[in-house]
Order: sequence, then C-alpha cells, then structure tokens
Amino acid sequence: MAISFFKHRKKGETLEAQELLFQKPYIWLITISITTLNFLITYSLKNVSIHYLYFYVIDLITTYLIIVFYAYGIKVLNKKAPMQADFVKRVTYQFTLHTMSVVIFSILLNELLDNIFFKGERLSLSFSFYTQDTVVALVFILLFHCLYLGLYLLSVKKNPLEENPKKIKVLQGMAHKLVDLNDIICIYTALGNTYVMDGNYNRFVSEKTLGEFEELVSYRFFRANRQFLVTMAIIDSYKSAENGKVELFLNADKIIDLSKSIYVSRGKASSFRAWLNMK
Repeated sequence: MAISFFKHRKKGETLEAQELLFQKPYIWLITISITTLNFLITYSLKNVSIHYLYFYVIDLITTYLIIVFYAYGIKVLNKKAPMQADFVKRVTYQFTLHTMSVVIFSILLNELLDNIFFKGERLSLSFSFYTQDTVVALVFILLFHCLYLGLYLLSVKKNPLEENPKKIKVLQGMAHKLVDLNDIICIYTALGNTYVMDGNYNRFVSEKTLGEFEELVSYRFFRANRQFLVTMAIIDSYKSAENGKVELFLNADKIIDLSKSIYVSRGKASSFRAWLNMK
C-alpha cells in the first residue's frame, strides 16, 4: 500500500519526482535496501541462526514506519515551507527540525518494539544502540534528504517553472472555447464567477473554482489572495503596504470591473518576493 500523505492525483496525472519515493514500489525498494544494508552493518553473520530472520522482519517493520513518519514530516514542510517559495528556508528546516524529529521518533520506536518483541533485552538503553545504530540512522536520514532534494532540483531543471501546454474549457458567450494555460495571465473571482484572462486581455468564464485552478497551474502563477491567481505578465509594479502587506498594481486598464491594484497578505508577502526571485 502506498503512502497517501500527498494530495490525491487524478488518473493520468503524474507525481512530482521526489514524491515518487513514497509510492510503491519505490517505498518498498527503499525500505528493503535500507534494512538490508543496516542489518549487514549492525550484525555479524558468522553465526547465522533463525533468530536473525526474526530480527530482520522486525527491522523491516521499523524502517517502514520511520519512512512513513519521514513522509508525514515532508507533508508538513510542504505546507509550512514549500520549496518553490523559499528553497533555503526549506532546506534549513528539513536538515534541522525534520532530522531531529525523525531521529527522536526512530529512538522511541526502536525502544517500543524492543520492549514488545524482546522484553527490552535486545537494545533497550544499550550504549551500542545510541552510539552506533542511532548514528547510522542519522546518516540514512541525511542521505534521504539529499536524494529527495536532488530529485526536486532535477525536476525543476528539466521543467523550469513551466508545465507542458494544457488547454482548459471556458465559456465565451454561449460557446465553449479551449484556452491554453500558457496563454493565461490572470485568474480571479468576482460576483461568484471565476474569470480567466489571456495575454490579449480577453476574458472568459470558467466552471472551475480558484482552488481547482491552483492545483492545475504551474509555478508561473502565484496565489495573491482569496480572489486572485496572478502571473508576472499582469503585474505592472508593486510596493510595500501597511501591516506588512504588498500592493500589486495590475495591467488591467482594458478590463473595466478588474481592480487596478490588489493586496498580498502579510503572511504571503515573503512567499511572493521569493516567487519573484525565481523568475
């Protein structure tokens, strides 16, 4: 069973490269590989017995649960410190707070399973466990960080902030029209409707909500507030506003009912500036 911490994807949609680490069969390959390598490092196999198979199964379960916990931490980081917003901040959190939480969870889990299956006689509170096994676990966690972040950087390099052209269905009067997402410069809501604007300032009505668009579009778009998804093409200029907000001045003269300026909230201001720096 695959770990389902990441948002559900519709049939035909692909996962981000780094998210594949937590999907079958990759999660099982990683679990078995780490368990086997750790087993070979930890135990001497000169006098192999049936007990070693028992140990291996317990270690396999332990490794899988640690990876599940690791993935949960990644989900939290993706929400609180997304990589596309501030990569340095994300890496810092991942290599410090996330690493510490996984190490602590690993220790507690090993202690728990040791007391359940071995009555605390295998490793509980042993000096070798905290000076050897825990250090090995830390090394694996750091290597996993590098693998996860490396896959992200490779995917960004391969497809830098742009997605393959996709078309969406919109309404133009009474007729349906297909508009390329790469031609859209702004998506916003007004009077209960969702509007899509292309580079020629043609405005169309869409049946999709702004939230649905946010999952569909690429990093070329930024969710400025509850009403607007903007691109660089629609922004004429910006300035700092009161209470830590950012005021965006839009190229919207040709759209009568579109605000000439909108605000990015204080909570999103740093993410907005980071988004600008990615361009």
